[in-house]
Amino acid sequence: MEKYLKEYQNINEKFSGIISESLTGKNLQMHAKASRFVEDYKQWIDFLEDSYEVVIYKEALAEYQSMLLFWCMGLYKHAFISLRSYFEATMFGIQLSTNELNFRLWKSETLDLYWSQIMDDNEGIFSKKFVQAFEPLFADEAYGMKEIAKRVYRECSEFIHNNYGATSLLPKATQFNQAIFELLADKVESINQVIIFALTMRYVEDIIERDKLSEFEEVIMDEIGYLGCAQEIYN
Repeated sequence: MEKYLKEYQNINEKFSGIISESLTGKNLQMHAKASRFVEDYKQWIDFLEDSYEVVIYKEALAEYQSMLLFWCMGLYKHAFISLRSYFEATMFGIQLSTNELNFRLWKSETLDLYWSQIMDDNEGIFSKKFVQAFEPLFADEAYGMKEIAKRVYRECSEFIHNNYGATSLLPKATQFNQAIFELLADKVESINQVIIFALTMRYVEDIIERDKLSEFEEVIMDEIGYLGCAQEIYN
């Protein structure tokens, strides 16, 4: 018993050292920025509390919070898994938010939606038909956002599916790695921008109708304020 206790104490000390390196200097700033996004995402969940799709967003947020923990512990592959799950679930929720029948079929485990459907050129959430139906102002930027979404999803998948090039970048043992830490920060930033674009495009009409536009200004503009469509909404 003492042997196992000592072993777990050593593991705890190892993770403590990795966390210290992860939350120092510029790394702390990167991780803190990603952590602050939890509150931004919760604001969408609170706004949509009465919507049937909110259950999916709550699950997505749980994955994001797991990612934050894995990231600072040096469990980078697990961080990529949770990051992709968070991204996929959010996009999935937006897709299902427009079709309660599909949502009910999904709940009854008789329907699966796939990433390829979410990104579909004709029916997906970045398709011309979808964007025009919810916020035409976002139509010109939708293709670019879809390309970012496809790229970052593929890059996360390479770490999950043991792609040789991606896997070779991971540490051979659980330890801090500056390059991977920064790579994760980059993926988190890209994914959060795509998510805010998609959520705003889907729900901005509801936000305006409920006179909540000013309350979402910081959340939206911090992520996609460089886009003309976001600027037009607030101008």
